[in-house]
Amino acid sequence: MADKFYLGIDYGIKKTGVAIAQKVTNKSRPLKIIYNNYIDEIDKILEEWDIDKIIVGFPSRVGRKKSKIHDEINNFVTSLKNKVNPSIKVILFDEQLSSELAKNDFAEMRNLGFTRKKYSDYDDISASIILQSWINENIMD
Repeated sequence: MADKFYLGIDYGIKKTGVAIAQKVTNKSRPLKIIYNNYIDEIDKILEEWDIDKIIVGFPSRVGRKKSKIHDEINNFVTSLKNKVNPSIKVILFDEQLSSELAKNDFAEMRNLGFTRKKYSDYDDISASIILQSWINENIMD
């Protein structure tokens, strides 16, 4: 039997970061950044990996205000649920500060020479932070 995986997604209007975590280790890692055809590209990932749950970052509402990104993410999640196998659970998870943490991690990786990616390409790291945060809050060893 193949190992099961979790998929983390940091949805964005211009690009979307994706991360993966194996259920055995409960450790996430950046997988890729998708620049278009999000649902089709995620479907390809689902075919390649044995995904059990999809965790989608959802920014908390500051002052209870709803913004355009909340509607965009909800539309994305609806499209995703319509496309994926119903046995794969899609979960919205508060991504509070994940982008800021990702920017800091990415800057440190560039300074240490671990990556040559463009400065703005940290969405997969953000997805990994979202996924790891969900694992830390929801998975008991």
